Amino acid sequence: MTEFDIGEFFIRGEAREVDGEFQAVIVMRAKPPLTTVTCHQVEKDRWFKTSDSAAVAAMESARALKLAVDQGALKA
Repeated sequence: MTEFDIGEFFIRGEAREVDGEFQAVIVMRAKPPLTTVTCHQVEKDRWFKTSDSAAVAAMESARALKLAVDQGALKA
């Protein structure tokens, strides 16, 4: 599992199973001393038939988020 550093958080993409279908989610883990972990669905109402395809979509979204942050997307 690859985590990306985006400032106050580490992120990674993974698949989550819900009722036999899969969601692509980005998992955000706050840097210490905080221990908060949150999951955010990559695309609202998009479901995948396999965990592999959901995981690939999630990892691509995590990479895109990392790239956007590196390019200054969070700076006002």
